[in-house]
Amino acid sequence: MNVPARHALVAIAIVVLALVLYVPAFSNGHGWAMDDFKTFYCSGRVLLEGENPYDTIPLAACESQPAPRPIFVARPGFVLPAPLPGYAIAGFAIVALVPFLPAVFLWICALLAATLASITLLSRLTSANVWAIAAAFSTALVAISFAVGELVPICLLGIVLTAWAVYRTPPTRAALALAGCGVALAFAEPQVGAAVAIACALVSWRFAISTGVAIAALTIISLAVLGIAGNVAYVRDVLPAHVLSELPAYFQYSLSWLLNRLGMPAGLALSIGQLQWITMLVATGLFARAQLARAHPEIAVLAAPAFAVTGGPFLHLDHVALALPAAIWLAASSPKPSAWQTAAIIALAVPLLQLLLLLRWIPLDVILAFIVVVAAWLGFAFGRSLRACVYSASAATLFVAAVAVSLVVGGFGFVTPATAQALPSAMPQASWAHFVATHYVMTAWPVWLVKAPTWFGIAATASGLIVAAYTAKRDIAAPPVHGRDVGDIVAV
Repeated sequence: MNVPARHALVAIAIVVLALVLYVPAFSNGHGWAMDDFKTFYCSGRVLLEGENPYDTIPLAACESQPAPRPIFVARPGFVLPAPLPGYAIAGFAIVALVPFLPAVFLWICALLAATLASITLLSRLTSANVWAIAAAFSTALVAISFAVGELVPICLLGIVLTAWAVYRTPPTRAALALAGCGVALAFAEPQVGAAVAIACALVSWRFAISTGVAIAALTIISLAVLGIAGNVAYVRDVLPAHVLSELPAYFQYSLSWLLNRLGMPAGLALSIGQLQWITMLVATGLFARAQLARAHPEIAVLAAPAFAVTGGPFLHLDHVALALPAAIWLAASSPKPSAWQTAAIIALAVPLLQLLLLLRWIPLDVILAFIVVVAAWLGFAFGRSLRACVYSASAATLFVAAVAVSLVVGGFGFVTPATAQALPSAMPQASWAHFVATHYVMTAWPVWLVKAPTWFGIAATASGLIVAAYTAKRDIAAPPVHGRDVGDIVAV
């Protein structure tokens, strides 16, 4: 069997195993599969019926409609909010023209197509093995986002399409149009889309026009479906309420979560998180004008989400996967990847907290074996040596063993706070804040240790980009140098 075939078999096996591990978690009890997609679908359905998609009653009525297990069905008194901007709700209104179950199938197909396209284009942008990239996204993107029907794969496609559009110079009309489409798709996750738009606009004035057209189109759509008052309410009321409702949730990796868990009041923690996110947007712009990004504009775009997910007021685990393209670019572009670069990819690709939460259904030895196998394979693929493979497997084994001991000693620490965040009952976020407060708060000290690898992966990638920008050789050619020749340019 040749090497590419072996790579394909290993990658496919890793993706399948990642999905299999998640089956018990989403099929247990009431069932939570496709819960995010259902609330997105329902927001579109509510809009079609002429009601406010940000109100509790119409959204709850739709979410409580029966569906086969394990697909999510809202229980009485509970509603899952859909904090989507107007343009995204308009898109789901089109999806909602299709009955729910066929729409689920179509949405999974769309996520699959977006993921496959992203992996293929990212491989060409970085010269990394396509199967290694697939393995890196197996848990961080596929298992997590596909299970709930999240928007992250769509955002990833937008990021990679934009990077592909700016990849070759001078830009053609097709490239300019592709960049506009990519920026629009990246705004599936607005906090990331803003960074991608900044990076794309700073590549050249032609791409700035494409970016402006994309943002104008999204604005017009939002105004058409929600009006001025609805869009103002979204920015003024819905977004702050949603960020506040999830502040204490264990699946938050934001700077605001960290500060709040250390005792800082919620309002101040969120304000600092917002300020830090704005700072990272500035960093995105500065990086896009650095010598490295001018010579290789694709990394200006790929770096944007890595900066955007560094801290901030709101950061889900699935958003973390959007830092992987930049981490992969750094490793693939180096003549000899450093241990830090390889470790960053593994840390981002293997969400330790999410995997260890499966201990309720999956034995520890199975989870440990999966983590070690994935770490070993990614170490070999991106570290480009058997030594990196052995080191990665050993480090993963030792760290997971230490975490397992800490969990035995300290536990996960799920608690029910005395009160949830106080929000207006007419907003779905009020119900969600109560659910978060009673189900998703972890206070035991091991949670910091379990989250540490993911934080390390984000910080190592962002800092690696900055180091690369300021250590690039002075004799970078004006046109981008693609493929493995990039390794002669970047020294990290």
